Amino acid sequence: VVDYGDMILQAYNLLKKNDTVLQAVQEKYQHVIIDEFQDNNFALNEIIGLIAQNHRQITVVGDEDQTIYSFRGANSYNISEFKKRFGGEPIALEDNFRSTQSILDLANASIKNNTEREDTNLFSKNGKDGPKPKLTWGEKNEQLVFLNNRISELLNNGMDNKDIAVLCRTHSQVNAVAEALLKSGIPVQARIPKYFSITAVLDLVSWCQVIADGKFQDNALFRLIEKRCGAETAHILFNKWQRRDETPRLELINAGQTIIEEFPRLRELLDDIKLFQNIIQKRSAGEMVWEICIKTDLLRPYNHRYTLDDRLAMLNVGDFLKRAQNFSRRNPKDHGLSAFNIYVEAVMISGGLQTIIPKEYKQLNGVRVSTIHSVKGGEYPIVFLPFLRSGSFPLNFRSRVMVSRPPDEWLSYEKSSHITPKDHHLEEERRLFYVAITRAKEQLYLLAPRKATSRFVKELPENIMEETVMQDINTNKKSYSDLRIKYEQKIQKAMASEQFDKVHDLANALEVIHHSEDGDDLELGSSDWEKELAQELEQDFEPNINGRLYLSASAIETYEQCPLKYRFGRIDGIPQTASKPQLVFGNIIHVVLQRFHEPGKELTRDRIVKLLEEEWKKGEFDYTVREEKFFDQGQEMLSRYAELMNDNPPNVIAREERFSFDLDDITINGAIDRIDKDENGVHIVDYKTSKSSTPAKSNLQLAVYSMYLKQSDSEKFGGIPTSASLHFLRDEEKPIRSHSFTADDLEKTEEKINKVASSVRRKEFNEKTGKHCDWCDYKHLICPAWEN
Repeated sequence: VVDYGDMILQAYNLLKKNDTVLQAVQEKYQHVIIDEFQDNNFALNEIIGLIAQNHRQITVVGDEDQTIYSFRGANSYNISEFKKRFGGEPIALEDNFRSTQSILDLANASIKNNTEREDTNLFSKNGKDGPKPKLTWGEKNEQLVFLNNRISELLNNGMDNKDIAVLCRTHSQVNAVAEALLKSGIPVQARIPKYFSITAVLDLVSWCQVIADGKFQDNALFRLIEKRCGAETAHILFNKWQRRDETPRLELINAGQTIIEEFPRLRELLDDIKLFQNIIQKRSAGEMVWEICIKTDLLRPYNHRYTLDDRLAMLNVGDFLKRAQNFSRRNPKDHGLSAFNIYVEAVMISGGLQTIIPKEYKQLNGVRVSTIHSVKGGEYPIVFLPFLRSGSFPLNFRSRVMVSRPPDEWLSYEKSSHITPKDHHLEEERRLFYVAITRAKEQLYLLAPRKATSRFVKELPENIMEETVMQDINTNKKSYSDLRIKYEQKIQKAMASEQFDKVHDLANALEVIHHSEDGDDLELGSSDWEKELAQELEQDFEPNINGRLYLSASAIETYEQCPLKYRFGRIDGIPQTASKPQLVFGNIIHVVLQRFHEPGKELTRDRIVKLLEEEWKKGEFDYTVREEKFFDQGQEMLSRYAELMNDNPPNVIAREERFSFDLDDITINGAIDRIDKDENGVHIVDYKTSKSSTPAKSNLQLAVYSMYLKQSDSEKFGGIPTSASLHFLRDEEKPIRSHSFTADDLEKTEEKINKVASSVRRKEFNEKTGKHCDWCDYKHLICPAWEN
């Protein structure tokens, strides 16, 4: 496998080590011209240096004030380094043919606060001063309402959707703005769905996973059952077994004697799965994917409707089929579906594939809502920059965890700088702000809160902006339903494809939705659009919630992180992948430490390493190199732990103390890793194998454990513990973080538990997206937030 970085490195090595190749390339490319030079990284610059080192006929065009891709290796020192390598004097291009001078004045005033840049200013050549940029004060919710109202006014006054852009610092901000505009009936440019969020592709992946026992086979089976038999059947079926039972659900279903009698609609699905499993040994992955498409009629409904979204689905299913065929051809010795599943799983987890889109997607008319990084090079008559709050823009600086410094051969870049990494971060954020400002051609709106205002706003002179306060914000504006938004987007896509018969049907569907939401009784006919709408109007299945709730600290944290993830795991009973190497490793370490503190046993390094060898689960880390790495880490952290314990032996009174206690109609369950006792009192210890350390004071697990001890009548450890500690086994400098919880602390924890329990009983299971989604198994095949 060769990625883009490998291609660059191999090109460099070839030119550096092979004089014949280098000479041939130099003779062929005697004049080199590079645009957007500020986006080059160190490696590309070295390649260009080799090609141009003899003839030295090279021209580059770049703007150091637009270096915003440092996460890809781009560097603001490209231009100064170029001058040192090739000589010559730079020519400043300060004429701007896009923006008014008022907007450029704001951009110039902002970027001059960066210290490491050439002193340049932009001047408008379009002959317009234009109105001053508007700085409007308001909190986040007020800003969203302001965007709805102001954009509605602009559209009503004849402005075209595509001439308006709302540019945000983060994807979560983009989602918030897009949702708010759509709910107000304002069309937003459709975001191209990611490859593995396309429904048809997910259906095909699910079949592959179930047939060939893939990593996500349980999620995939839940999806297939839900589609064939309904959400209620999937929910009831998956709740028949304990959540912690790692047996694949298909195996449990096939072993059940009465399941087919209880769920007769399941028979057809199970027969199809069995048919595919019977031929899997005789077919390549490409042949199996083709068989699945044919047998399940996967593409037939898309071909029948043939809307813009249907065409996108068909294009990408075709691409998936082609990839399966190519995989089989390139791997003649291991070309089956099981091997292909491993490839697909790796691609899904690592970021996915490029979506193939019909050209009409680019013609969709709507307000552009995007991150700033995504619109570099774009321009819009009117631009809004919301959420200009400290910590939101600029984002807070975070030191690198994985890499502390670049390789020595890169340090010429570092030597050119006299500012700290934190200042580097701030200056790049300011360049991003500058890029956002200079996307605006005629009007620019800055939206910021009065308190915790972004430093980028505070730096700007007041006389170059017009300040206003958001007044008469109408927060009761009618909000469109998700279904109405969905059908309005369908109309938009049908118009772009000139499918006017579809537009007529969808307009009728919108009228039905309007009457349905007003509470009118409706009778739908038998046409295709009426059948589809009837299914859409059916109420989603809602699982029953038992009167008594059983919660744990991890369950509460899961709900707070994502209520839908809580439902999938705790209510629907869908197991997550059991073989995650990090989880396997963590479980091993916990068992070793539990055994290490057995009464009367010596606390030595040799003994703890021996216990690690005894408890090690060979073959459960995906591949050998990873397993060896984890084992070495385990030896290192446990040896360090043994030395610490040997120096200060604890008086351990309980290990893996399992508990259960009630808060009215809530039962709290859990297990405490270790409880110690000395002359000062009782101490709780919880082991952590995570790479980063966090405060004990804010740890919910420790608070819940302290609540248990507080209500316990045990003579050994009853009452609020003297201290509760997290022991971070990877942390060499400060492994133990402690806190003494007070009665007030525990009262607040109880309030949090009751709040979560109330939300669960109200069946509030909306999804919350974020960085945590990268570690969630449900993301890939069943989470609606990541589908389409």
